Amino acid sequence: MVKILIDIDFEIEDVELEEIDESTKLLRLPELTETEVKIIDPIIAPTSGLRIQICDINNAGSKPKYTLSRRKLLLFLRVFKAISIKVKKMHDKKNLKVLLVSDDRPSANILLKYSSQIFAYEEYDVCFQEDEDGKSRVSSPYGAASVALYDDLDIVIVLTASHNDLSWNGIKFYIDYPIPISGDIFKDISVIALGLKEIRIKTDLKPIIIDTIQKNNDYIIDILSKIIEIKSLKNTNLVLWPYLGKAEGLVKLFKQLGANVHLVEDDINPPNPIKEVYEDKLRTIMNEANSNLALLLDADRDRIALYVKENGNYIYYIPNEIYSAMHNILANDFNKKIINVRTIPSDLRGDDTSFLNILTGVGYKHLGIILYFLMDVEVEKSKIDAAILYIKDNNDQLAQIKEPIPLKRKIIEEMIKNNLEEASFVVVMWEESGGHTVNILNVSKNKNSEEYLFQTDFPLVADKYPVTALVLITELICRGYEISKSIDWSIKGINQTISAKDEEKVKIMQNFKINDGKSVEINNKSYKITALKDNSDKVDIYEIKSDNSIIYFRPSGTGPDVRFYIFGHRDTHLAEIEEVKNYVKDNFA
Repeated sequence: MVKILIDIDFEIEDVELEEIDESTKLLRLPELTETEVKIIDPIIAPTSGLRIQICDINNAGSKPKYTLSRRKLLLFLRVFKAISIKVKKMHDKKNLKVLLVSDDRPSANILLKYSSQIFAYEEYDVCFQEDEDGKSRVSSPYGAASVALYDDLDIVIVLTASHNDLSWNGIKFYIDYPIPISGDIFKDISVIALGLKEIRIKTDLKPIIIDTIQKNNDYIIDILSKIIEIKSLKNTNLVLWPYLGKAEGLVKLFKQLGANVHLVEDDINPPNPIKEVYEDKLRTIMNEANSNLALLLDADRDRIALYVKENGNYIYYIPNEIYSAMHNILANDFNKKIINVRTIPSDLRGDDTSFLNILTGVGYKHLGIILYFLMDVEVEKSKIDAAILYIKDNNDQLAQIKEPIPLKRKIIEEMIKNNLEEASFVVVMWEESGGHTVNILNVSKNKNSEEYLFQTDFPLVADKYPVTALVLITELICRGYEISKSIDWSIKGINQTISAKDEEKVKIMQNFKINDGKSVEINNKSYKITALKDNSDKVDIYEIKSDNSIIYFRPSGTGPDVRFYIFGHRDTHLAEIEEVKNYVKDNFA
């Protein structure tokens, strides 16, 4: 049964405000509990912003009742205030400009209201996306990219909890550059938020209205023009199911490219197309729309899945399969030179067709640094220290990267091997959960100086931006390419979790370290253990490798879990990952 949004009752507890003058109000903050301190300043740093179960759930009635409690709301307001203070300290100019956007969660409007009033009091110019009054709905990727696409934007805040249940919400924020905040800046914001005693808000603001959706769509079309011609989408019937809201940006883009978009407006809770798939409903809708392809998205549009009719059969594809197939098709059939930047647990079935493989830690706070390294953008040292960055060599061995020079040298070496004095590379940065970002890297040799120049014609987006890839794979499918024929199906990749609170995550990671560099036997199978570290020598991911499989595990940055990933034989991978999960949990938790 599809669980739709109208089956949820939602209410907000009152917030007491003291009136200072006609346009200014004061909110006094209570002392924080130990649990609240850990939410604002978590032991395990989140992979992208802050995410909180903001609503209490009462299932006693005929339908669930979600209540946004005053104390949970105040946690968000503390963080908004702390961000506004930190960004002002980072800049010496007046009239800083902030773009505030949200998804369609029940708690979105109240958070948008208070965040805008907090920034207005701090004398920011507050921008909203063109929308209904009091709303500013933009996807997380479009919001993040906007800080690069607009010269005068200093900060973007996206209010979303992505694929989580609607009782959750979160804050993704981007200062100056579209890369998730981590390192010292995130810690500073946590410290400021914890120390606040009161918050003042300005209630008479009038936001500046902009159309960042069209700005993003123009940018995407420009990048696509450098990869392949988008010609087969015209007059094609596409089914689009956003799972929450209407995905206005995507609808406008596909219509601009000539497609006929059939929008499914049923809201799913949780809005997660990787976990919730309604095949009977999809088949009915696709038949009614005369469509062979359905695009499925989560609440903030950075997690995708496809439901495709191929040769009379309906097949569901997850991001690992979609992106690996797409990369292989672009390399094999369109002669694209792909610099494959992927998170370590992402699918390895596109590695063989890549010009170069670069592996990183989970999240764009790692992936994005590689893009900045390539384009000579200065990166804050704490971000580099916290990053997990490796180059994969011809012998399938990993070498750590701590600066741009070794990375560029490796690309130049590969160009020389291939007798290339200049090349245009498709740089893909992606992760197994659905994020994918594309840019074009042009490398050319100066015949006089013999030096190589690395450059791009496009603004640098160093966060999840999967719409470009979504258009590419849709175009390829419309041209007749089949995902099922473009990757090795003898290998299967999945991820699973074991439950663990922050303290338990730390304990598992520390205890397992005794196996680094050793071989262990699990269920009569031998594995080599390798600890993969960030640039400050902190272990973030463990690799557990056998002769015919590879397993990774790491602490989750978005929930109370330890995540396990396997790439193994399709007939045995489920039993194998279960054995390894039990081994880790039973011996090291």
